[in-house]
Amino acid sequence: MKLTILWSFVFFQLPIVEKIRTIAQAVYGAKDIELSPEAQSKIDRYTEQGFGNLPICMAKTHLSLSHQPDKKGVPKDFILPISDVRASIGAGFIYPLVG
Repeated sequence: MKLTILWSFVFFQLPIVEKIRTIAQAVYGAKDIELSPEAQSKIDRYTEQGFGNLPICMAKTHLSLSHQPDKKGVPKDFILPISDVRASIGAGFIYPLVG
């Protein structure tokens, strides 16, 4: 229990990009992420505004663990593209758009 609480605390202290990368690698099996210029710009803005410690909720297709619905099963070692990043400040989370 204490380890879970510690991990949660450490995870939320990571920069937004590292939180997205951690989820992509640990949950989806991605090798890495690729941010669009728009996504990187918004990450920079949210960080400057003080929202960098918000949790991440990934928005992606439900048809595959990757960003490609035709990749069935458990694909591995793919690059997960992040096309945009949005914030729901009132609800308290940031959500990257995958694909």
